[in-house]
Amino acid sequence: MGEPCPATPAPGVTAAIPPKDVCIPAGFTGLTLDYFDDYSWKAFVAMVWPSLYGSRGIPDDQRTYVGSGARVFETFKPLWEIFHRDGSPPASPDFEQYEAPLHNACQARAGYGDMVLGSDSGIHDIGQAGDGGLLGPLVAQNGTYVRYLNSYNEIAFRHLESNKWYLRKALPVIPVPRPLTPPVEFPNGAIVIKSAWIETEGLTEAQKKRIYIRMAIVKDPGTGKCRRTPVGLPGIHVVQKTPSRPQWIWSSFEQVDLVPPAEPGGPGKFLLNEGSGVPMPSANPRYLIPLAKPPVAPFNVERSPNVPIHPQTMETNAKYRKLLAGSVWENYQLVVTQWPLAPGDQSVPVKASQAGDIFQTFPGDGATSAYSNLALETFHQARPAQGCMNCHNRARLTADFMWSVQMHAYPEQIGLPPIGPSPGQGAGQAPKKK
Repeated sequence: MGEPCPATPAPGVTAAIPPKDVCIPAGFTGLTLDYFDDYSWKAFVAMVWPSLYGSRGIPDDQRTYVGSGARVFETFKPLWEIFHRDGSPPASPDFEQYEAPLHNACQARAGYGDMVLGSDSGIHDIGQAGDGGLLGPLVAQNGTYVRYLNSYNEIAFRHLESNKWYLRKALPVIPVPRPLTPPVEFPNGAIVIKSAWIETEGLTEAQKKRIYIRMAIVKDPGTGKCRRTPVGLPGIHVVQKTPSRPQWIWSSFEQVDLVPPAEPGGPGKFLLNEGSGVPMPSANPRYLIPLAKPPVAPFNVERSPNVPIHPQTMETNAKYRKLLAGSVWENYQLVVTQWPLAPGDQSVPVKASQAGDIFQTFPGDGATSAYSNLALETFHQARPAQGCMNCHNRARLTADFMWSVQMHAYPEQIGLPPIGPSPGQGAGQAPKKK
């Protein structure tokens, strides 16, 4: 038996290992938001902890979160190391090994600490996620596209590799009648990351000081050429399979300077808003197909006043940001934690047979608090059904909620949005400077 869970969560930023599960006191029957948000922050700190040099997924416990170097989550296996374009298996079941350059979009040799942002198609790393497919892109105020990267920890990778789920033919067929639990199930402790990245060229020094920045090998969507350039982290999802929540726990974080209002001591400029007061468009004005070449005319992004970050979440954010003061991580905030809901004692594990639909997850149907990340689900703010869990619930039986498996297993099946007008200034390309 482990230690009993505290009646009130105790914020802490000294653990380099993510919690194995949320810790809820026995007999608690109320809203467990504080417990899940505390779990989310602890998981976030563990993911951004400096990794042990030369290793993958292992924190350097001799350092703290302020240390330099590749972060733990940055050493996880990205999609290109698992789902090869030709359907070939990963070179080795050894999580430490890196795949050959021919498997990534830049044909770049990748080793410890390296990151490749790009796709063979030129659009798959740029389109935002929809139901089993891609939507339009997000453009930062510096005229560059926000890029997206999915990656898996060792537990998730080993399970994928051993079951050959990188092949579509290896994914179990859903029988009729449909089963109560997914035929494809990841083990407890599996972690999947989705991170968003923005090129930092054109940002002010004040902006750069407040966002986590690293070097990446980036494929230019206009020329197809690759180059090394600094990128910043505007948003990240941390998703973990736990013993009490087989539907996974979904934690979503943003950098705090994406949109107005400005924070005291902030840079005075925003990554996704020009600060002029021009409202956010109701639908994405930029097209994925065809994709306008950078620089691209940006549009303003706002957080809807109808679904602000939950006040209890903001209280937890304040506690953790205070603990992280003096580091770049104090400039991040939890947007939402999503988890499956069940009546009664909240410390009791939820049954694996329960779905992850909008009616059985927090914040649920008719949500009045945020459920979408501005950097990853920009135009979903008025659509609760597009929140993480309800959207991924559609892949529950086929891939244990993981759209990345369902979409990228060879041969890949990725839905694409409608084709837009020809590229040019009218379709989003920024006017040339005279």
